[in-house]
Amino acid sequence: MLSQEHIDNFSSTLTTILNREIELGNEIIETSQGWPNQGTIIIFLKKPFLGNYKIKNTEYRNVNDSHYWKAEYFDSSTNHVLVCKF
Repeated sequence: MLSQEHIDNFSSTLTTILNREIELGNEIIETSQGWPNQGTIIIFLKKPFLGNYKIKNTEYRNVNDSHYWKAEYFDSSTNHVLVCKF
């Protein structure tokens, strides 16, 4: 499911990465809210990340778990997550 509300309320820090990924040809395929914490918003990208980003208050994690996703950027100030599929 895609929710414009999730996109509109997404971390401004992660939105910077999200917008760059979209410029590079990636696309949003799903959004969710409420897991693992009630306020968490997750946005899923169709392809692996196309760029490398180092932004304050974000952490890159190489999850590499086919049950979940390939990698993620986590914003510690909002608990929002930008993830990419394999």
